[in-house]
Amino acid sequence: MTTSAVPGQSSGSLYTERVLIIDQQPKLVEINTEYALLDRHGRRLGAVVQVGQSRLKKFARFFGDFSNFFTHQLEVRDASENLLLSLVRPRKVFKSRVVVEGSAGQSIGLIIQENWWGAKRFAMLVDGERVGTIHADGLLGPRIFSIVDAGGGEIARITRTTQGLHRAITSAEKYVVEIHDHLREPIASLVLASALSINTALMQVKSTTVGDLVTVIP
Repeated sequence: MTTSAVPGQSSGSLYTERVLIIDQQPKLVEINTEYALLDRHGRRLGAVVQVGQSRLKKFARFFGDFSNFFTHQLEVRDASENLLLSLVRPRKVFKSRVVVEGSAGQSIGLIIQENWWGAKRFAMLVDGERVGTIHADGLLGPRIFSIVDAGGGEIARITRTTQGLHRAITSAEKYVVEIHDHLREPIASLVLASALSINTALMQVKSTTVGDLVTVIP
């Protein structure tokens, strides 16, 4: 007996697709961060939602840019709303740290920002051992992130974009993730986590600038 796919929903998964699109939902005032997770054809694979925000935190985000000073928790869910990963970024001043856990709360690893000045670099750690590194392509507003394994070979690449005027105004972004080969655990989950958390967990929170309104690229 065969089953037909739900219209608009991919038959693949977040761990089998080689190209993933992480599409932040544009909002003039962002209080809850949300992303749609799509395959290369724009079909739904899942979603990322922010959870655990108090009324005080929502109030502060509405009236000012204080996101760096709060702890943020994101849940990665599949197309059936099943929890796959939990990402926690504790409050920060300069450098970010993201704790990655599985659906049952088991530790998977850490993504740690290693430098504050210069092109951003993040270590991917499992039990204290480096299993990969994320390299940004520039000093300000990086657009390309290369993910390499412990041996220095590139295993994935992330392209960041604010495409369209509505995205520039709202600071909503889209990420295209290209995974070069089948990845084993835990590196597969860390690559997925890094791709899904660059905007809200790894990147410095920014306000919309004139440069954002002028620079509109794919």
